[in-house]
Amino acid sequence: MDMTVNASTVTAPTAVRRQVPTRWVLTSVASVIALGGVYTVAVLTKPGQEIEDSILRSVDGRTLLGHGKALDAISIPAVLVVVGIVVAIAFLRRRPGAAAQSGILIVGAIATSQIIKAIAPRPELTSLTLSNSFPSGHVTIAVVGVLGLATAFGRHLKPFIMLVGTVFAAVVAEQTVAYGWHRVSDVCGACAVSMLWLAIVRSGAAVWSRDPRDTVGRRRHGFVSGLLGLATVATLAAAGAIFSIGIGSDLTVSMATGPGVLTGARLLSAGVVLATSWLAWKLDRTI
Repeated sequence: MDMTVNASTVTAPTAVRRQVPTRWVLTSVASVIALGGVYTVAVLTKPGQEIEDSILRSVDGRTLLGHGKALDAISIPAVLVVVGIVVAIAFLRRRPGAAAQSGILIVGAIATSQIIKAIAPRPELTSLTLSNSFPSGHVTIAVVGVLGLATAFGRHLKPFIMLVGTVFAAVVAEQTVAYGWHRVSDVCGACAVSMLWLAIVRSGAAVWSRDPRDTVGRRRHGFVSGLLGLATVATLAAAGAIFSIGIGSDLTVSMATGPGVLTGARLLSAGVVLATSWLAWKLDRTI
């Protein structure tokens, strides 16, 4: 029997071409569209500014630019501590890829928010002129901090991190509006930046990481999605109802002021953060 093999028929194994998952491409595109859309409608148009001005005018003068415990927890030292914790935990778990993802996610999102805030103008289209604040740096730090911690910790602690961290981030968002530090659009912009950077780092991991744990989780926790989804729906529904009651008999939304308008806006800001965490949990296979 002839055991010779024709060398021309033997092909070398080809390298597997790794591609970015479609969901992260769509998330990136959607985040950029959301960021630009919110900025255009809420910041660059007079009706958008008037609506958010009515919310700012609803803030009690005694609490305007005040401080809440959640807001006070957001600072440069706190950011450095969080980055140090997530990187240290990831390395202790022998996951340098997770350490890189967490660090890039947090630093990249915060830097992007600050750059946009510096270069994106807020034209003076209404009588109430306040300094530019789009997007919110406080909310960006809170949201990406939660996502970074969830990336670094093990799968058994991820549900706890996501649920507790999301509640904290939602309170931060609510307090930025309650004390007049930021507008609702600033919160929306911060969440869009956070989702954009989550998509960026997960896309990079999908292409470059050789550790399957960086792209595919071992276990899913359906109750987290359920709780976040229920909280999102309940909060946004309450926001709509209270805001509608607060508007009352006013002819236009931009004319309405008062506790009901402010409470509705506070709940709306918290609901946007809840929705962002829910979406991140549904899309991400690693948290």
